[in-house]
Amino acid sequence: MPYVEYACEGRLLFRTETTEDVQFVPRIHEVVVIDDAPYQVVDVEYWARRLGSSDRRLVCPTIYVIPVSASEWEQRLERRTPRAREGKPPVRY
Repeated sequence: MPYVEYACEGRLLFRTETTEDVQFVPRIHEVVVIDDAPYQVVDVEYWARRLGSSDRRLVCPTIYVIPVSASEWEQRLERRTPRAREGKPPVRY
């Protein structure tokens, strides 16, 4: 079964098993939350490994992340909250 690896600052954080048909791979600059801590994806690397005795290859991605500071995470959460509407727009004519 294929897997997706998550690595941070030179060490492997964890590995998730997926199916051959469906692999969730986050995009670069996307924020993922791992154990209630935010991390930003900085690189995605794909490795092809031989599968069985045939020449068939299996592609396994490795996702490299860096931690996001608490203050930056709070700013991101503030920007995501919708602003309160201040009434209707002005009538132009």
